Amino acid sequence: MKNIFSVLLISILVSSCTNFLDVEPKGKSVLAKYENYEGLLNNSFLNGLQFLKFTATSNAETGDMGYSFSILGEVQAPFFMSDDIVANPNTFNNYTQIQKNMYRWQDDVYLVDDNAAEWGTMYSLNYVYNLIANGVMDTEGGTINQKQGLLAESRAARAHMHFWTAQLFALPYEEATASQTMGIPLITEANTELKNVKRATLSETYQFILDELEQAIPHLPNETYNRSRISKAAGYYMLGETYFYMRKYDKALMAFKQCQNYLNQTQIALGTYDYNKKVPTWWIGFMPNMGLLNHPNPFDSEENIYVKQSAAPIYSAMASQSVLHEQVYNLFSPNDLRLKIFSNKGLMSASLQLPGYQRAQPGTINYGPSVPNLILMTAECEARANELQKAEQLLVDFRKHRMPETEAAIVYADQEALVRLILEERQREFAATGLRWLDMRRLYNDPTYNNLRNSRTIDGQTVTLRPERLCLRIPPMTLGFNPDMPNNK
Repeated sequence: MKNIFSVLLISILVSSCTNFLDVEPKGKSVLAKYENYEGLLNNSFLNGLQFLKFTATSNAETGDMGYSFSILGEVQAPFFMSDDIVANPNTFNNYTQIQKNMYRWQDDVYLVDDNAAEWGTMYSLNYVYNLIANGVMDTEGGTINQKQGLLAESRAARAHMHFWTAQLFALPYEEATASQTMGIPLITEANTELKNVKRATLSETYQFILDELEQAIPHLPNETYNRSRISKAAGYYMLGETYFYMRKYDKALMAFKQCQNYLNQTQIALGTYDYNKKVPTWWIGFMPNMGLLNHPNPFDSEENIYVKQSAAPIYSAMASQSVLHEQVYNLFSPNDLRLKIFSNKGLMSASLQLPGYQRAQPGTINYGPSVPNLILMTAECEARANELQKAEQLLVDFRKHRMPETEAAIVYADQEALVRLILEERQREFAATGLRWLDMRRLYNDPTYNNLRNSRTIDGQTVTLRPERLCLRIPPMTLGFNPDMPNNK
Protein backbone atom coordinates (compact mmCIF):
# COMPACT_ATOMS: atom_id res chain seq x y z
CA MET A 1 0.00 0.00 0.00
CA LYS A 2 2.84 2.38 0.81
CA ASN A 3 4.43 1.93 -2.59
CA ILE A 4 1.10 2.38 -4.39
CA PHE A 5 0.51 5.58 -2.45
CA SER A 6 3.93 6.92 -3.25
CA VAL A 7 3.57 6.24 -6.97
CA LEU A 8 0.19 7.94 -7.04
CA LEU A 9 1.54 10.91 -5.16
CA ILE A 10 4.35 11.33 -7.64
CA SER A 11 1.83 11.02 -10.46
CA ILE A 12 0.16 14.09 -9.00
CA LEU A 13 3.41 15.97 -8.67
CA VAL A 14 5.58 15.11 -11.65
CA SER A 15 4.57 15.61 -15.23
CA SER A 16 5.72 17.40 -18.34
CA CYS A 17 7.92 20.46 -18.37
CA THR A 18 5.69 23.50 -17.76
CA ASN A 19 7.62 25.75 -15.43
CA PHE A 20 10.95 26.33 -13.76
CA LEU A 21 10.78 23.17 -11.65
CA ASP A 22 9.68 20.98 -14.56
CA VAL A 23 6.82 19.70 -12.40
CA GLU A 24 3.12 20.17 -12.91
CA PRO A 25 0.71 19.35 -10.06
CA LYS A 26 -2.45 17.64 -11.32
CA GLY A 27 -4.33 18.15 -8.10
CA LYS A 28 -3.77 18.69 -4.43
CA SER A 29 -2.93 15.93 -2.00
CA VAL A 30 -2.52 16.41 1.72
CA LEU A 31 -0.04 14.09 3.39
CA ALA A 32 -1.10 13.54 6.95
CA LYS A 33 0.70 10.43 8.20
CA TYR A 34 4.31 9.55 8.78
CA GLU A 35 3.89 6.29 6.89
CA ASN A 36 2.91 8.24 3.76
CA TYR A 37 6.31 9.91 3.70
CA GLU A 38 8.05 6.66 4.50
CA GLY A 39 6.30 5.08 1.54
CA LEU A 40 7.21 7.95 -0.71
CA LEU A 41 10.93 7.50 -0.04
CA ASN A 42 10.61 3.78 -0.77
CA ASN A 43 9.65 4.48 -4.37
CA SER A 44 12.37 2.96 -6.58
CA PHE A 45 11.64 5.47 -9.35
CA LEU A 46 13.50 8.03 -7.25
CA ASN A 47 16.69 6.00 -7.78
CA GLY A 48 16.81 6.49 -11.53
CA LEU A 49 18.21 9.52 -13.34
CA GLN A 50 15.34 9.68 -15.80
CA PHE A 51 12.91 12.48 -16.51
CA LEU A 52 9.61 10.68 -16.00
CA LYS A 53 6.04 11.70 -16.68
CA PHE A 54 3.64 9.82 -14.38
CA THR A 55 -0.08 9.46 -14.99
CA ALA A 56 -2.58 8.09 -12.47
CA THR A 57 -4.97 5.43 -13.77
CA SER A 58 -7.97 3.59 -12.32
CA ASN A 59 -9.82 0.36 -13.06
CA ALA A 60 -13.42 1.17 -14.03
CA GLU A 61 -14.73 -2.11 -12.60
CA THR A 62 -12.78 -2.44 -9.35
CA GLY A 63 -11.85 1.16 -8.68
CA ASP A 64 -8.25 0.09 -8.04
CA MET A 65 -5.71 2.82 -8.64
CA GLY A 66 -2.60 2.33 -10.69
CA TYR A 67 -0.21 4.34 -12.81
CA SER A 68 1.53 4.58 -16.12
CA PHE A 69 4.63 6.47 -17.03
CA SER A 70 6.65 7.60 -19.99
CA ILE A 71 10.26 8.62 -20.12
CA LEU A 72 10.72 12.20 -21.28
CA GLY A 73 14.45 11.75 -21.28
CA GLU A 74 17.52 10.09 -19.77
CA VAL A 75 20.34 11.98 -18.11
CA GLN A 76 22.94 11.30 -20.80
CA ALA A 77 25.14 14.41 -20.94
CA PRO A 78 27.92 12.96 -18.74
CA PHE A 79 28.20 9.96 -21.04
CA PHE A 80 28.32 11.80 -24.36
CA MET A 81 30.53 14.64 -23.12
CA SER A 82 33.15 12.35 -21.58
CA ASP A 83 36.44 12.09 -23.43
CA ASP A 84 36.78 8.33 -22.95
CA ILE A 85 34.35 7.56 -25.78
CA VAL A 86 34.52 8.18 -29.51
CA ALA A 87 31.52 8.41 -31.79
CA ASN A 88 31.03 5.49 -34.11
CA PRO A 89 31.23 7.23 -37.51
CA ASN A 90 28.93 4.61 -39.01
CA THR A 91 26.12 5.47 -36.62
CA PHE A 92 26.77 9.11 -35.75
CA ASN A 93 23.98 10.28 -38.02
CA ASN A 94 21.61 8.21 -35.88
CA TYR A 95 22.43 10.30 -32.81
CA THR A 96 19.67 12.61 -31.72
CA GLN A 97 20.43 16.29 -32.24
CA ILE A 98 20.89 16.69 -28.48
CA GLN A 99 23.40 13.82 -28.42
CA LYS A 100 25.31 15.34 -31.35
CA ASN A 101 25.45 18.68 -29.59
CA MET A 102 26.66 17.10 -26.37
CA TYR A 103 29.30 15.05 -28.13
CA ARG A 104 30.59 18.14 -29.93
CA TRP A 105 30.57 20.22 -26.73
CA GLN A 106 28.34 22.76 -28.46
CA ASP A 107 27.25 26.00 -26.83
CA ASP A 108 23.56 25.33 -27.35
CA VAL A 109 22.62 21.74 -26.66
CA TYR A 110 18.84 22.05 -26.28
CA LEU A 111 16.31 23.43 -28.73
CA VAL A 112 13.51 25.73 -27.63
CA ASP A 113 10.92 22.97 -27.24
CA ASP A 114 13.22 20.27 -25.84
CA ASN A 115 12.43 18.60 -22.55
CA ALA A 116 15.92 18.86 -21.08
CA ALA A 117 16.31 15.66 -19.06
CA GLU A 118 19.46 16.86 -17.31
CA TRP A 119 17.57 19.77 -15.77
CA GLY A 120 14.11 18.23 -15.48
CA THR A 121 15.26 15.06 -13.75
CA MET A 122 17.20 16.85 -11.04
CA TYR A 123 14.56 19.40 -10.14
CA SER A 124 11.55 17.10 -10.41
CA LEU A 125 13.18 14.55 -8.08
CA ASN A 126 14.25 17.41 -5.85
CA TYR A 127 10.59 18.48 -5.64
CA VAL A 128 9.71 15.16 -4.03
CA TYR A 129 12.56 15.45 -1.54
CA ASN A 130 11.42 18.97 -0.69
CA LEU A 131 7.88 17.72 -0.15
CA ILE A 132 9.20 15.32 2.48
CA ALA A 133 11.57 17.84 4.07
CA ASN A 134 8.84 20.50 4.28
CA GLY A 135 6.16 18.32 5.82
CA VAL A 136 7.34 15.20 7.58
CA MET A 137 7.88 16.77 11.01
CA ASP A 138 4.20 17.79 11.19
CA THR A 139 2.73 14.39 10.38
CA GLU A 140 0.65 12.04 12.50
CA GLY A 141 2.32 8.91 13.84
CA GLY A 142 5.99 8.06 13.95
CA THR A 143 8.41 9.00 16.68
CA ILE A 144 10.47 12.18 16.72
CA ASN A 145 13.56 10.12 15.85
CA GLN A 146 11.79 8.48 12.92
CA LYS A 147 10.65 11.82 11.57
CA GLN A 148 14.10 13.32 11.99
CA GLY A 149 15.48 10.32 10.12
CA LEU A 150 13.20 10.91 7.12
CA LEU A 151 13.94 14.61 7.22
CA ALA A 152 17.66 13.81 7.18
CA GLU A 153 17.31 11.43 4.23
CA SER A 154 15.33 13.95 2.20
CA ARG A 155 17.88 16.70 2.92
CA ALA A 156 20.80 14.46 1.99
CA ALA A 157 19.00 13.37 -1.20
CA ARG A 158 18.24 16.94 -2.29
CA ALA A 159 21.85 17.88 -1.53
CA HIS A 160 22.89 15.05 -3.87
CA MET A 161 20.53 16.35 -6.56
CA HIS A 162 21.95 19.85 -6.22
CA PHE A 163 25.47 18.39 -6.41
CA TRP A 164 24.68 16.66 -9.70
CA THR A 165 22.92 19.73 -11.09
CA ALA A 166 26.07 21.71 -10.33
CA GLN A 167 28.21 19.17 -12.22
CA LEU A 168 26.10 19.82 -15.30
CA PHE A 169 25.02 23.47 -15.15
CA ALA A 170 27.76 25.26 -13.19
CA LEU A 171 31.46 25.62 -13.82
CA PRO A 172 33.91 23.56 -11.73
CA TYR A 173 34.58 24.89 -8.26
CA GLU A 174 37.53 27.27 -7.97
CA GLU A 175 38.11 28.66 -4.50
CA ALA A 176 39.46 31.99 -5.70
CA THR A 177 36.50 32.80 -7.93
CA ALA A 178 33.59 30.81 -6.46
CA SER A 179 31.97 33.83 -4.83
CA GLN A 180 31.81 35.63 -8.20
CA THR A 181 30.85 32.62 -10.35
CA MET A 182 27.26 31.63 -11.05
CA GLY A 183 26.04 28.45 -9.41
CA ILE A 184 22.56 26.97 -9.64
CA PRO A 185 19.14 27.78 -8.14
CA LEU A 186 18.85 26.42 -4.60
CA ILE A 187 15.31 25.10 -4.22
CA THR A 188 14.20 23.98 -0.77
CA GLU A 189 10.47 24.55 -1.06
CA ALA A 190 7.92 22.17 -2.63
CA ASN A 191 6.21 24.96 -4.53
CA THR A 192 5.68 24.97 -8.27
CA GLU A 193 4.59 28.60 -8.27
CA LEU A 194 8.01 30.01 -7.38
CA LYS A 195 8.76 33.15 -9.36
CA ASN A 196 11.88 35.18 -10.01
CA VAL A 197 14.08 32.25 -9.09
CA LYS A 198 17.68 33.32 -8.66
CA ARG A 199 20.93 31.50 -9.27
CA ALA A 200 23.13 31.27 -6.21
CA THR A 201 26.84 31.82 -6.52
CA LEU A 202 29.06 28.78 -6.88
CA SER A 203 30.30 29.35 -3.34
CA GLU A 204 26.73 29.47 -2.01
CA THR A 205 25.84 26.37 -4.01
CA TYR A 206 28.56 24.21 -2.56
CA GLN A 207 28.09 25.62 0.94
CA PHE A 208 24.41 24.70 0.74
CA ILE A 209 25.27 21.12 -0.26
CA LEU A 210 27.83 20.80 2.53
CA ASP A 211 25.51 22.28 5.15
CA GLU A 212 22.64 20.01 4.15
CA LEU A 213 24.83 16.92 4.45
CA GLU A 214 26.52 17.99 7.68
CA GLN A 215 23.16 18.60 9.33
CA ALA A 216 21.58 15.44 7.94
CA ILE A 217 24.30 12.89 8.71
CA PRO A 218 23.82 12.70 12.52
CA HIS A 219 20.19 11.64 11.98
CA LEU A 220 20.79 9.12 9.19
CA PRO A 221 20.59 5.42 10.11
CA ASN A 222 23.88 3.88 11.23
CA GLU A 223 23.24 0.74 9.22
CA THR A 224 22.84 0.45 5.46
CA TYR A 225 19.73 -1.69 5.01
CA ASN A 226 18.55 -0.81 1.52
CA ARG A 227 20.40 0.54 -1.53
CA SER A 228 17.42 2.80 -2.20
CA ARG A 229 17.83 4.60 1.09
CA ILE A 230 20.55 6.85 2.51
CA SER A 231 22.55 5.66 5.51
CA LYS A 232 25.43 7.32 7.34
CA ALA A 233 27.85 5.55 5.01
CA ALA A 234 26.12 7.09 1.98
CA GLY A 235 25.88 10.49 3.69
CA TYR A 236 29.58 10.62 4.51
CA TYR A 237 30.37 9.43 0.97
CA MET A 238 28.35 12.33 -0.48
CA LEU A 239 30.09 14.77 1.85
CA GLY A 240 33.52 13.48 0.83
CA GLU A 241 32.56 13.45 -2.85
CA THR A 242 31.53 17.09 -2.66
CA TYR A 243 34.86 18.09 -1.11
CA PHE A 244 36.69 15.86 -3.62
CA TYR A 245 35.25 17.75 -6.58
CA MET A 246 35.94 21.03 -4.82
CA ARG A 247 39.57 19.75 -4.77
CA LYS A 248 39.65 19.99 -0.99
CA TYR A 249 41.26 16.60 -0.67
CA ASP A 250 42.12 16.81 3.02
CA LYS A 251 38.49 17.34 4.01
CA ALA A 252 37.34 14.74 1.50
CA LEU A 253 39.66 12.19 3.08
CA MET A 254 38.22 12.75 6.55
CA ALA A 255 34.70 12.14 5.25
CA PHE A 256 35.74 9.05 3.29
CA LYS A 257 37.30 7.53 6.40
CA GLN A 258 34.03 8.09 8.24
CA CYS A 259 32.20 6.39 5.38
CA GLN A 260 34.51 3.40 5.62
CA ASN A 261 33.85 3.18 9.36
CA TYR A 262 30.15 2.71 8.66
CA LEU A 263 30.51 0.23 5.79
CA ASN A 264 30.76 -2.59 8.30
CA GLN A 265 27.46 -1.54 9.87
CA THR A 266 25.20 -3.01 7.25
CA GLN A 267 22.30 -5.40 6.85
CA ILE A 268 23.18 -6.00 3.19
CA ALA A 269 26.40 -7.12 1.54
CA LEU A 270 28.75 -4.24 0.75
CA GLY A 271 32.19 -4.64 -0.77
CA THR A 272 34.23 -5.00 -3.93
CA TYR A 273 33.62 -7.98 -6.19
CA ASP A 274 36.60 -10.19 -6.94
CA TYR A 275 36.43 -10.40 -10.71
CA ASN A 276 38.79 -13.38 -10.69
CA LYS A 277 35.97 -15.36 -9.07
CA LYS A 278 32.90 -13.61 -10.46
CA VAL A 279 33.65 -12.98 -14.13
CA PRO A 280 33.54 -16.70 -15.06
CA THR A 281 29.91 -16.72 -13.88
CA TRP A 282 29.00 -13.34 -15.41
CA TRP A 283 30.59 -13.77 -18.86
CA ILE A 284 29.08 -16.20 -21.36
CA GLY A 285 31.75 -17.50 -23.70
CA PHE A 286 29.51 -18.06 -26.72
CA MET A 287 28.00 -14.55 -26.31
CA PRO A 288 31.12 -12.36 -25.85
CA ASN A 289 29.37 -9.44 -27.53
CA MET A 290 27.07 -9.20 -24.49
CA GLY A 291 29.85 -8.35 -22.05
CA LEU A 292 29.33 -9.35 -18.41
CA LEU A 293 25.74 -10.28 -19.10
CA ASN A 294 25.06 -11.76 -15.66
CA HIS A 295 26.55 -8.90 -13.67
CA PRO A 296 24.11 -7.91 -10.89
CA ASN A 297 21.86 -4.91 -11.52
CA PRO A 298 22.59 -1.76 -9.48
CA PHE A 299 20.03 -2.58 -6.78
CA ASP A 300 21.57 -6.02 -6.21
CA SER A 301 25.23 -5.13 -6.69
CA GLU A 302 27.26 -5.43 -3.49
CA GLU A 303 29.44 -2.59 -4.75
CA ASN A 304 26.65 -0.01 -4.47
CA ILE A 305 25.93 1.82 -1.22
CA TYR A 306 23.11 3.99 -2.59
CA VAL A 307 21.69 3.88 -6.11
CA LYS A 308 21.20 6.73 -8.56
CA GLN A 309 21.35 4.92 -11.87
CA SER A 310 21.56 5.93 -15.51
CA ALA A 311 20.98 3.69 -18.51
CA ALA A 312 22.76 5.97 -21.01
CA PRO A 313 25.61 3.45 -21.65
CA ILE A 314 23.26 0.60 -22.54
CA TYR A 315 21.17 2.85 -24.80
CA SER A 316 24.40 3.69 -26.61
CA ALA A 317 25.38 0.03 -26.91
CA MET A 318 22.01 -1.03 -28.26
CA ALA A 319 22.50 1.34 -31.20
CA SER A 320 26.31 0.91 -31.38
CA GLN A 321 26.65 4.66 -30.96
CA SER A 322 30.10 4.94 -29.42
CA VAL A 323 33.27 3.02 -28.75
CA LEU A 324 35.98 3.35 -26.16
CA HIS A 325 38.74 5.83 -26.96
CA GLU A 326 41.78 3.91 -28.16
CA GLN A 327 44.03 5.51 -25.52
CA VAL A 328 41.68 4.37 -22.76
CA TYR A 329 41.37 0.86 -24.16
CA ASN A 330 45.17 0.62 -24.24
CA LEU A 331 45.33 1.37 -20.51
CA PHE A 332 44.05 -2.16 -19.81
CA SER A 333 46.53 -5.00 -19.56
CA PRO A 334 45.57 -8.14 -21.53
CA ASN A 335 44.58 -10.04 -18.38
CA ASP A 336 42.53 -7.24 -16.84
CA LEU A 337 39.13 -8.89 -16.42
CA ARG A 338 37.34 -5.60 -16.95
CA LEU A 339 38.06 -6.07 -20.65
CA LYS A 340 35.22 -8.60 -20.65
CA ILE A 341 32.85 -5.64 -20.22
CA PHE A 342 33.70 -4.44 -23.74
CA SER A 343 33.10 -5.93 -27.16
CA ASN A 344 34.01 -5.01 -30.73
CA LYS A 345 30.81 -6.63 -31.95
CA GLY A 346 27.30 -5.23 -31.93
CA LEU A 347 25.27 -5.79 -28.79
CA MET A 348 22.16 -6.66 -30.78
CA SER A 349 24.00 -8.44 -33.57
CA ALA A 350 27.28 -10.29 -33.00
CA SER A 351 27.92 -10.19 -36.75
CA LEU A 352 28.28 -6.40 -36.66
CA GLN A 353 31.95 -5.41 -36.58
CA LEU A 354 32.57 -2.16 -34.70
CA PRO A 355 35.45 0.30 -35.26
CA GLY A 356 36.57 -0.30 -31.68
CA TYR A 357 35.27 -1.65 -28.38
CA GLN A 358 31.98 -0.50 -26.90
CA ARG A 359 30.72 -0.98 -23.35
CA ALA A 360 28.32 -3.90 -23.51
CA GLN A 361 27.34 -5.02 -19.99
CA PRO A 362 26.89 -3.83 -17.32
CA GLY A 363 25.31 -0.94 -19.14
CA THR A 364 23.19 0.50 -16.36
CA ILE A 365 25.52 2.62 -14.24
CA ASN A 366 25.25 3.85 -10.69
CA TYR A 367 26.11 7.52 -10.25
CA GLY A 368 25.49 7.29 -6.51
CA PRO A 369 27.83 6.18 -3.72
CA SER A 370 29.78 3.02 -4.55
CA VAL A 371 32.59 1.08 -2.90
CA PRO A 372 34.96 1.12 -5.93
CA ASN A 373 34.74 4.91 -6.25
CA LEU A 374 35.14 5.29 -2.50
CA ILE A 375 38.37 3.28 -2.60
CA LEU A 376 39.83 5.12 -5.58
CA MET A 377 38.90 8.58 -4.30
CA THR A 378 40.37 7.69 -0.90
CA ALA A 379 43.56 6.41 -2.53
CA GLU A 380 43.97 9.64 -4.50
CA CYS A 381 43.40 11.74 -1.39
CA GLU A 382 46.02 9.73 0.51
CA ALA A 383 48.50 10.08 -2.35
CA ARG A 384 47.94 13.82 -2.60
CA ALA A 385 48.55 14.00 1.18
CA ASN A 386 51.87 12.19 0.52
CA GLU A 387 50.68 9.11 2.41
CA LEU A 388 52.12 6.98 -0.36
CA GLN A 389 52.14 3.60 1.40
CA LYS A 390 48.47 3.94 2.35
CA ALA A 391 47.55 4.99 -1.16
CA GLU A 392 49.57 2.19 -2.73
CA GLN A 393 47.98 -0.42 -0.47
CA LEU A 394 44.48 0.77 -1.36
CA LEU A 395 45.26 0.76 -5.07
CA VAL A 396 46.97 -2.65 -5.13
CA ASP A 397 44.25 -4.29 -3.04
CA PHE A 398 41.65 -2.89 -5.42
CA ARG A 399 43.53 -4.10 -8.50
CA LYS A 400 43.67 -7.60 -7.01
CA HIS A 401 39.90 -7.63 -7.41
CA ARG A 402 40.07 -6.77 -11.10
CA MET A 403 42.97 -8.88 -12.44
CA PRO A 404 45.18 -11.81 -11.43
CA GLU A 405 46.93 -11.03 -8.16
CA THR A 406 50.32 -11.54 -9.78
CA GLU A 407 49.68 -8.52 -12.02
CA ALA A 408 48.20 -6.16 -9.42
CA ALA A 409 51.48 -4.73 -8.09
CA ILE A 410 52.48 -1.23 -9.21
CA VAL A 411 55.81 0.53 -9.66
CA TYR A 412 56.22 4.26 -9.15
CA ALA A 413 59.05 6.66 -8.45
CA ASP A 414 57.38 9.42 -6.48
CA GLN A 415 54.12 11.03 -5.37
CA GLU A 416 53.28 12.43 -8.79
CA ALA A 417 53.73 9.06 -10.45
CA LEU A 418 51.46 7.38 -7.91
CA VAL A 419 48.69 9.95 -8.34
CA ARG A 420 48.89 9.41 -12.09
CA LEU A 421 48.54 5.65 -11.61
CA ILE A 422 45.42 6.21 -9.53
CA LEU A 423 43.97 8.52 -12.16
CA GLU A 424 44.63 5.86 -14.79
CA GLU A 425 42.86 3.29 -12.61
CA ARG A 426 39.85 5.60 -12.42
CA GLN A 427 39.74 5.67 -16.22
CA ARG A 428 39.80 1.88 -16.38
CA GLU A 429 37.20 1.35 -13.68
CA PHE A 430 34.72 3.93 -14.96
CA ALA A 431 35.39 3.62 -18.70
CA ALA A 432 32.40 4.58 -20.84
CA THR A 433 30.07 5.20 -17.90
CA GLY A 434 29.88 9.01 -17.89
CA LEU A 435 31.64 9.35 -14.54
CA ARG A 436 34.72 10.51 -16.40
CA TRP A 437 32.94 13.86 -16.98
CA LEU A 438 33.32 14.77 -13.32
CA ASP A 439 37.06 14.10 -13.43
CA MET A 440 37.41 16.10 -16.64
CA ARG A 441 35.92 19.09 -14.85
CA ARG A 442 38.01 18.52 -11.74
CA LEU A 443 41.31 18.14 -13.58
CA TYR A 444 40.82 20.76 -16.31
CA ASN A 445 42.73 23.43 -14.38
CA ASP A 446 44.96 21.07 -12.43
CA PRO A 447 48.49 22.25 -13.36
CA THR A 448 50.03 18.81 -12.77
CA TYR A 449 47.41 16.16 -13.46
CA ASN A 450 45.30 17.47 -16.34
CA ASN A 451 44.90 14.33 -18.49
CA LEU A 452 42.06 15.40 -20.78
CA ARG A 453 41.65 14.55 -24.43
CA ASN A 454 39.92 17.81 -25.21
CA SER A 455 39.50 17.64 -28.98
CA ARG A 456 37.36 15.47 -31.23
CA THR A 457 36.99 15.01 -34.95
CA ILE A 458 33.75 13.87 -36.56
CA ASP A 459 32.62 14.25 -40.17
CA GLY A 460 35.90 16.00 -40.91
CA GLN A 461 35.35 18.67 -38.26
CA THR A 462 37.52 19.02 -35.17
CA VAL A 463 35.99 20.51 -32.04
CA THR A 464 37.71 21.53 -28.82
CA LEU A 465 36.39 21.54 -25.28
CA ARG A 466 36.59 25.16 -24.17
CA PRO A 467 36.52 26.18 -20.49
CA GLU A 468 33.02 27.62 -20.92
CA ARG A 469 31.68 24.21 -21.93
CA LEU A 470 32.66 22.52 -18.73
CA CYS A 471 29.01 23.16 -18.01
CA LEU A 472 25.83 23.18 -20.07
CA ARG A 473 23.86 26.31 -20.81
CA ILE A 474 20.47 26.58 -19.11
CA PRO A 475 17.74 25.00 -21.30
CA PRO A 476 15.73 27.56 -23.34
CA MET A 477 12.42 26.27 -21.98
CA THR A 478 13.58 26.94 -18.42
CA LEU A 479 14.76 30.44 -19.34
CA GLY A 480 11.38 31.06 -20.94
CA PHE A 481 9.77 30.75 -17.51
CA ASN A 482 12.56 32.77 -15.90
CA PRO A 483 13.56 35.49 -18.38
CA ASP A 484 15.68 37.31 -15.80
CA MET A 485 17.79 34.27 -14.99
CA PRO A 486 21.34 34.73 -16.34
CA ASN A 487 22.59 31.99 -18.63
CA ASN A 488 26.03 30.47 -18.77
CA LYS A 489 28.35 31.86 -21.42
